[in-house]
Amino acid sequence: MLTAWGDESGSQPDRDPDTYLIAAALCDEDDVPDVRKTMESLRLATEKKVHWHGSSADRRHDLIEAVAALPLAGLVVIHTEAAVSDRRHRRKCLEYLLPNLAEMPCSHITLESRSHLDASDLDILQKFRAQKVITSSLRVNHAVGMVEPALWVADIVCGAVVQSRVGNPTYLAKLSGAVDLRQI
Repeated sequence: MLTAWGDESGSQPDRDPDTYLIAAALCDEDDVPDVRKTMESLRLATEKKVHWHGSSADRRHDLIEAVAALPLAGLVVIHTEAAVSDRRHRRKCLEYLLPNLAEMPCSHITLESRSHLDASDLDILQKFRAQKVITSSLRVNHAVGMVEPALWVADIVCGAVVQSRVGNPTYLAKLSGAVDLRQI
């Protein structure tokens, strides 16, 4: 059974306006310990967590190489809509992402906690269960980014997608087609 780790990002407002994305990095449940170990090994002594934003080009290259070597697939949902809140962007992305994960079959997704939005994420899940859009087998949890290294994979995938959208496809190309992009 697959498990997923999710993170969100806005794109670059000046070069890719009104765009928001959620990346889910999927792996077999048996591979999670190795993913965590690899990601933890990438954390610098000065970092609370591995984070794409603010990393140098050389550092980003190292991060992408490490992620490309992991037994992972990615599903990235991209929502573009003018003059809407991040909450709406996130909801639209999750409305697409969660049913698709359930069909894979993915048993569990852990999203990076955004404390004020966590309850809204769970409301979407409950709505889908009530409507029979997804079964009760998909679980959604939230974790703090600095304590869950597997979340860092999704952050790196988000960063690679944003870079590709603003004209630098190098990082995303290194993931060799393991990332499926869905524009909604």
